[in-house]
Amino acid sequence: MGLPNREAVSFQHTTSSVLLDLIRGLAAILVLISHWKILFFVDYPKILSHRLIFAVPYVLAGAGHQAVLIFFVLSGYLISGSIFRSLERGTWHWRTYLTHRFVRLWVVLVPGLLLGGLWDWIGLYLRRTTALYATAIPKNHNLDIAQNLSPHVFFGNLAFLQTVLVPLFGSNGSLWSLANEFWYYILFPLLWLALTRNSNHPVSIPRRVLYLALFLGIAWFVRSTLLGLFPVWLAGALLARISPPSFGRRTRAVASAVYLLLLMGSTKLHPLSGLTQDYILGIATFVFFWIILSARTRATDSSFTRFSRQISRFSYTLYVVHIPALLFLTALFVGDHLWSPANIPHHAIALAILATVILYAWIIASLTEFHTDRVRTWVEAHLSLPIKKRPDFLTSGDTSPSVKA
Repeated sequence: MGLPNREAVSFQHTTSSVLLDLIRGLAAILVLISHWKILFFVDYPKILSHRLIFAVPYVLAGAGHQAVLIFFVLSGYLISGSIFRSLERGTWHWRTYLTHRFVRLWVVLVPGLLLGGLWDWIGLYLRRTTALYATAIPKNHNLDIAQNLSPHVFFGNLAFLQTVLVPLFGSNGSLWSLANEFWYYILFPLLWLALTRNSNHPVSIPRRVLYLALFLGIAWFVRSTLLGLFPVWLAGALLARISPPSFGRRTRAVASAVYLLLLMGSTKLHPLSGLTQDYILGIATFVFFWIILSARTRATDSSFTRFSRQISRFSYTLYVVHIPALLFLTALFVGDHLWSPANIPHHAIALAILATVILYAWIIASLTEFHTDRVRTWVEAHLSLPIKKRPDFLTSGDTSPSVKA
């Protein structure tokens, strides 16, 4: 039985776009849950009763880093796709591209750094919370929060130099991936313009040499901390260059189940090195997304579509702001004790704090991320750049998460 005929539908209106939005939103929540579990609950071997009930949730809660790799592949797909289309149309300009990237990242990062610093400062000096902020407590990710709140660390994180020249700002361990994302945004077009030809955007030989030299210089600069995961991002770029397959809903459902099992299994591949695990999951994510892209029919206006769009809409903000708020609420209401998940009253408190952090992120996003297009238009107007009604991306935003755990 053949597949139904597909009408010509722009990608942002397809079912695959909805599914990718859902995946992006769930990945951000998975990062949040990973940190939530670390702050609240004992390790799995220390659960004394009903241990089997918590086996699967604990495995999923350990996949925060894996969720960041999902962001990398998705980012490579979306950002490189916008670059390819701009070059093919002859509308590529570094100035426009960098403006889009900085606006997208900074519109959330600037308030995220300020708010995170505020929560950390209060936590360090409020008597009720100081125990959890001490560097000796293992569940604060071994960050020297007080030392990392200095101005030079703030501006270093603002310039995406965290893990390269400066530490992560305050308690916000999630910010490591933003440095990766930003420098991948720079490295990829440099490499692509240096090595490829496009009749709609010709590049002279001297400029190609310059681009290649800049690529090699930046790659050397970030080699020790960021370059290792660049191939995972490039997997998304490769995805943007190949045609989507023709699979049905059943194939996509099976692929989703298999990928979820691989994602969970990747948290337990301790014999393999960290980078090897990341590359294996990057390949699996590439294949999974390729199958998801077969859903090329028009998305229906359903509750599932609306939920997927909404959960994706504030995923970047959730990624950037959750750790300082979560750490402060934990210190304020729980302290430095770890609970058993089998304790129902404790679990209820933990779930209430989790919901509060999600609501907090949504409120921040309503003031920042939801207005990204408006800010970008304002900046373009003041820089005398060509103004587009929507940024040239495949879905309702880009994927800085991060976005990484």
